[in-house]
Parts: sequence; structure tokens; C-alpha cells
Amino acid sequence: MMMGKGTSKVSTLTARDLVTVQISHLRVRFELAEKSVLAEKAVQLVNASFERYEQSQGTIRVQPGQMVAEYRGEKMILPLLETSWIKRLGQDMGPAAVKRQHEHACYNCLLEKDPEATYNELWQLLGVSEGRRRAPKGFDFLPEEPLTMAPGSYLPRTPEDLATVPAPVMEETVSVLVEQYGCKKGQAEAMIRAIAGIRAWCCPKISELSPGQLVWLTYSTKKSRRIDPRLFVPVVLTLLDPAEQTLVLSHHGEFKALKVRQIERMTTEAWRQEGVLTSSDLEWLTFASSTTIRICLEAYQERYGVILPTAGTVLDMGRTLTHKKIVVEMALGGMTTKEIAERIYHTPVAVDAYLKTFDRLLILRYYRMPMSAITRVVGHGRRLIEEHLALAEKHFPTEDALKSYLEGRGIALEEIC
Repeated sequence: MMMGKGTSKVSTLTARDLVTVQISHLRVRFELAEKSVLAEKAVQLVNASFERYEQSQGTIRVQPGQMVAEYRGEKMILPLLETSWIKRLGQDMGPAAVKRQHEHACYNCLLEKDPEATYNELWQLLGVSEGRRRAPKGFDFLPEEPLTMAPGSYLPRTPEDLATVPAPVMEETVSVLVEQYGCKKGQAEAMIRAIAGIRAWCCPKISELSPGQLVWLTYSTKKSRRIDPRLFVPVVLTLLDPAEQTLVLSHHGEFKALKVRQIERMTTEAWRQEGVLTSSDLEWLTFASSTTIRICLEAYQERYGVILPTAGTVLDMGRTLTHKKIVVEMALGGMTTKEIAERIYHTPVAVDAYLKTFDRLLILRYYRMPMSAITRVVGHGRRLIEEHLALAEKHFPTEDALKSYLEGRGIALEEIC
């Protein structure tokens, strides 16, 4: 995967870790200190006890950042993300070296299955066997139709529903927390169930996933404070569907066509599980450059009028702010709130909020309020306001046209003497 200079693009990947998420949830739920030794120790104890117990039962779980693959008719796990290596970014390794280390780790897993396995076989398992030839002239890398996915095809998983603790695990960990850390028995049991629930939530059993699927920790669509690791939610993504697992890519156009299908499918899957992927997530998972990701997203939007749900378009992370402008354009073009919401993967409430912001800006423009006052009244950045004002100039070039539109929206305008 090609990545830009510096480490900021993948800095959040260091927090995509089961233990980090468990500790953060535990700290908040039980009102523990920011650097709680109890939370850290409880998570360590419960995870270790579960691993011993499930190993004795033959249970295999897929950790966040791991993908299930099928090789020679058997399921295996490939580590697409190891946070211990990500943490070395900016220390003694650059992004390219870290990515090579991950690829080498995947190859070692393949060698355990077959000592004669090749890198070409690994690349096919990961969907990165890119052909070096240019695409034929006129090759169309976009699918014929946008993706339509049946709802309800994902695991109905919440921490509370999965907080089952085997008796041996409960007995072992309760005694340590009570005797060595001074916990009350009831508190210790509640903490253990919470940790167990988050562990099962983030780590489904291998039998629950199909080859080509993986677990990934994403930003939640339900939260607003997006910088806190506890806001990450696990989603099951399909990196490769059964047909794609046997693809042989003969030129770059076919590589790009596969990337479009992956981006389309994974962003939609994450959205339906109340998560959103960042551009860095997509780069890491698809082994595509940031330029390829951008080209695919923009071409898809232009062809189908659909804005795929990423962190940039749903949570306003990064520089992708144009979806608000597109919402307004769609509304001025005659689309209903429901139709717009379906096109941009937002809720109707969010769409209405964008349109109300636009109405406020139009009212302020009608009364000729200066830009400095508009930014304070509306509470948005100058860039967004300028985008909306440009739309106002485009669609309502005269005062009468603006007045007619606002009155059509049910807004009573008073004359100023």
C-alpha cells in the first residue's frame, strides 16, 4: 500500500486494539481513573483466563484486524493489522516498512499451512495481485449498477448480549480481583462480565465468519466525541466475496474495478453496523493508494449520485465536507429528504439539519448580514458558509428569487425600515 509522508494518516490505527477499547469502556462504566491500574489489570486477567479456557475447548476467535481466509479447503486467519507494529511508526520504521512487516506476518501464517506457499498465493488471498499492464482504452472500472444490500445480514451483536462468563473463568478472576486489588465480589463480577462482553463483541468465533471476511474497529456513527478510543465499534467486513477470491487481475483497470467493489461493499457494511471507515482504513485494507481511493469515491458519486458513507462524509472528519453542499443541491433539484438520506447514507434528521442551516444562511444573506456576523450566528466555519453562499448566488441571483424561495419554505420575512 502506498502511503503519504509522515505518520498522521495512520495514527488512529494504533488505538484499534481490543485491550485499549476494553479498558476505555471499563473506565467509563465504572467511573475509574484515567490511568486506572485496576482496569488494566482486570482486562489482562480476564483476557488471559478466557484464552486458556477457550483453548482447552478448541474455540478460535478472530481478533480485530484479522481476516478469515480459505487455503486448500481449510479456514485460516491472516493478521492484517498488528498494533504493535503500527506503534513503531515515527520511531524506527516508516509506513512502507510497517506495511511490509504485516505482509511478511501474513506470509508466515501461510507458510505454517504450506511450507511451499508463494507470495502470489498470498496476494490472491488478499486481493492485491495487481496486473502491471495499463487498462485497455475505454475500460470502465465502475460496476453496472450501484450496490443493493439486503438489510439484516449482519451479526446482531452487542456487548450486553454476549457477556457470558464460564464458571472457571469467573472463579479464577474474581478471587484475584478481590484478594489482590480489594474489589467487592459484586463489583468484580460486574467488571468481569463487562470485559467478557466487549471481548466477544470485538472477537467473533471463526465459525461466525466466512472466508474473505474480517473484523475491524471503526468510528461509531452514534457518537460525537470521535477522538476517544472507547468510541470504536467492531464491524464485520467482506474484503473479498467468493467470486473475487479466485480473480486473476491482468491489468490495472481490473485492479481498480476490484477496489471500487471493495470500497462500495465495506463502507456500506460498516454503515449498517453503525460504524464508518476512514480513508486510511480503506487504504490499509484494500492495499490501494490514497489517490486510487479518492478517484474511486469521486467516480462512484459522479456516476450514481451516491455518496458512500465514510468518516469524512458522515462525521465530517478530514477535508470531505462537500456532502453538505450536495445535500442542498439535491434538495434544490427537487429531491425529498427521504430520497437524499438514502443517497448519502445519512438519517433524514441529519439531512433536515443541513437544510435548516442553509435556510438560516439564506435569511442572513437576505438581510445582508456581514460574513463575520454570519459565522458567529450560524456556528460553522467560513469554508462551509462560503460554499452555501455560492449556492445561493447560483440558484437565487436576485432578491425576489431568494424571497420567493424562503417564503415557499414557510419563512415569514419582515421588511426592515
